Amino acid sequence: MKFSSRRLLREFSFVALLALLAAVGCGYGSGSSVRLPHTIGNYSASTLNGTYVYEIHGSSSLSGNPYREVGVFKADGAGNITAGTDDSSFSGGLPVSFTGSYQIGGDGTGSATFNSTTFGQPVTFAITVVSSSKVDLMEADAFVDGAGVADLQNSSAAGSTPSGTFVFRLHETISAQSQASESEVGAVTVSGGAVVPGDRVDQNLGGTSSLMTIAGGSFGTPAAMGRGTATITDSTNFSTTLVYYIVDSANLVLLVSNANAVGSGRAEAQTGAVGNGLSGAYAFGSRGDDGTFLDGVASVGSFNASSGVINSFMFDSMQDGSHTNATTSGTYTISSDGRVAVMLNSGASEVFWMVSPARAFFLVSSTSKVEDGTADLQTSGSLSPSTTGQYALVMDGIDLNFGQILARIGPLQFNQSGKLALTELVNASSSGQGATGPNVLSGTYSVSNGRITGDLNNGSLDPVMYAVSGSEAYALQIDPGTNTSGTVSLQH
Repeated sequence: MKFSSRRLLREFSFVALLALLAAVGCGYGSGSSVRLPHTIGNYSASTLNGTYVYEIHGSSSLSGNPYREVGVFKADGAGNITAGTDDSSFSGGLPVSFTGSYQIGGDGTGSATFNSTTFGQPVTFAITVVSSSKVDLMEADAFVDGAGVADLQNSSAAGSTPSGTFVFRLHETISAQSQASESEVGAVTVSGGAVVPGDRVDQNLGGTSSLMTIAGGSFGTPAAMGRGTATITDSTNFSTTLVYYIVDSANLVLLVSNANAVGSGRAEAQTGAVGNGLSGAYAFGSRGDDGTFLDGVASVGSFNASSGVINSFMFDSMQDGSHTNATTSGTYTISSDGRVAVMLNSGASEVFWMVSPARAFFLVSSTSKVEDGTADLQTSGSLSPSTTGQYALVMDGIDLNFGQILARIGPLQFNQSGKLALTELVNASSSGQGATGPNVLSGTYSVSNGRITGDLNNGSLDPVMYAVSGSEAYALQIDPGTNTSGTVSLQH
């Protein structure tokens, strides 16, 4: 069936509004610290020193209206944000400049305040440092709720127009074409600022899947701090307009800037023998919208691919608050440009575009949901019962039990005896308070066939994780009535 994002938005907004009307409490002060108690680490304000490109996906806590936000900020290593530029689905394709401040505790948790006018007032983020080049972010204010990530920018690449073939993934919660949800995954080649015709892109627009050809477009020369604008026109003669920020010569963060659209994504340089398609064991994570709710579906899992055959396709999925754990198999066909069409024996079909032999973007070809994600080749050093260390966790989505948007962030610790502990901040929109906590949750975890299951506080939070390596995993909350997902990354 086809479905309308406007209808989905109205249904979710009504539920969220009922919860908010019943809530009590005051807003979270935008200038307040949101640092968690110290656990492990030797971090400080000097850990962040450079220019960072970020992407945030979230919703208004008051209306439930979704938004997407991308930009860049410069941290001076002493707690000051000396410059920044922000673009969002609210700004109409115009950048907003800002300055601000940040603080980081010894465990890598802290806060950042952007004195931006994007929302008409400063915005505060709870942060957890993964490393000096990567930071997880969660909206900490009462008026917006969501999460994202910031990556260190290569300043030497920030002034150069992108060049080469990129695999891109866009998710539009509200699309420019029809206001229905949309996923696009495909390839685009840029030469001398021009988009070269002939590459292909897969699209799921409101439940209708199609394969299109790139007809043309352009990428403008980036201005200060690596910000540029672009246009990609497909074979239906529709042009998607974009704001892009350069992370480095091989990575771009994208914001859809068409009027009335809400969408964002990434583009990564295509490298290696992508014509060989999928080969090996992969872990994946995806999320999207369905016929009932925006952010109504999310999945994590793993599979083995070899010589056109998919084996042990194991996944956990949450859809409208209901959990499915299953295993299937299937087949796939490969195109020389890195497009891989997968048909699962469960009846589902998916399309993967190889960024490299070790990484792919994909979408689900479905009439009832619009879902897309990433898949990464697994390494031998995956999480196991003997895993130790402290990981940065960030998750967001919706909680239908309370009719609210829900996000969490904080350090997650594993030990050798199968114990698990999470010190988290939570932004539950129905509280009306923004980020609250810290909440210290403890419990256990176990591993079976590469699937990691956790039980925190006797079932108050049950995550499932599929590891890419000993330092990265995709995560999904499988508690009834919830749909939150994200990542787990080893702090270093």
